[in-house]
Order: sequence, then C-alpha cells, then structure tokens
Amino acid sequence: MKPLIVVVGATGRQGGSVINALINSNKWTIRGLSRNVTSEDSQKLIAKGVEMISCNVNSLDECLEAFKGSYGVFAMTNFWECGATKEYEQGMNMVNAARQQGVKHFIWSSLPDTIAISNGQLDLPHYMMKARIESYIRSQQDPP
Repeated sequence: MKPLIVVVGATGRQGGSVINALINSNKWTIRGLSRNVTSEDSQKLIAKGVEMISCNVNSLDECLEAFKGSYGVFAMTNFWECGATKEYEQGMNMVNAARQQGVKHFIWSSLPDTIAISNGQLDLPHYMMKARIESYIRSQQDPP
C-alpha cells in the first residue's frame, strides 16, 4: 500500500497543485481536505482517486481525525479568509495534530518573518502568522 499524504486546502491553488504533483508521481495515496466535499472541485478530485474528507482546521479534533494514519501532511492557511488570530490557531491545530498522530513528514506553507528581514520596518500580518508558526515548528525538539 502506498503511504498516505494529507493535503489541506485540496481544492485551492496551492493544495490543488500539490495534489496534481502527487497524482503524477504515482507514489502516494492522497487524502484531500475541504470544507465542502460535495463541491464540483472536490468531486473532480474524487474522480481522480483522491479521498476527500470534510475538515474544519479550526478544530483540533477534526485535524486529528483527518491526519490519522498519514505519513505526511501538506498544511497551509489562508489569512484572507480568517485573519491573523484564527490563522495562527489553525496552524497550531495542524502542527499539534500532526505531532499527536505521529506524522513523519510535515510541510508547512510559510512566508518570511518580515519584521526580522526588514529590521523592524515591515509588519505584514499575512506573513507574520505563518512565520510564527514556522518558528514554533522549528523550535520543537521533535517536530512533525
């Protein structure tokens, strides 16, 4: 059996691109996460052999269930849908769920820490929450 990779945001641009690459490699079983598994985009992925499940990344419990049995997770958030505070919570839910489920390979779609690289001149919230989550991941003794 091929190892399972979970892709967050499966019907979006980033997640969709990751899924296409995984399908083309023919090395993985793919589970896509979406808020709406009955959507046309979700149905197209199901037709390509992707297991689509509904997952609200605002819920640690739903992330735990979605990541169960997976070798790897591609995780991303969309600041523009939820704002900085929620984005951080979502990212932490995914990181912590991956660790608790024993995920071996966790890919976090991040952006640079604009405060650090601009010597404090640029504080861009849509970058900073991703950078804070990345910093948390890197600080862990045994990151997912």
